Amino acid sequence: MANRRDLKKDINWLTEEVVSDCLVYWDFNENKDEKQLAEIINSMVNKRNELFTRINKPTSKMTRQEVKAKYNQIAKEMFETTNNCFEKLSNLAKSNAKNN
Repeated sequence: MANRRDLKKDINWLTEEVVSDCLVYWDFNENKDEKQLAEIINSMVNKRNELFTRINKPTSKMTRQEVKAKYNQIAKEMFETTNNCFEKLSNLAKSNAKNN
């Protein structure tokens, strides 16, 4: 990890990717479950906000290894959440395709 700013940019980028894919799915599918799409978007945005809060907490009293571990854990959680949201969207698209 280079710095907090880059980590925040990466988190924002991943959040935007999930939200934009959800909106594309919403625009192009007639029989969509808007509630599930809203849940996917909300879970992604809530995780983003939670991680930003954790990133912004001071680390001045932590050792270098503790800081590195903290930021690695934040990145890991973001990747897991992003993957989970994409899997939910994919399953939603598959179920919609089967119903049509």
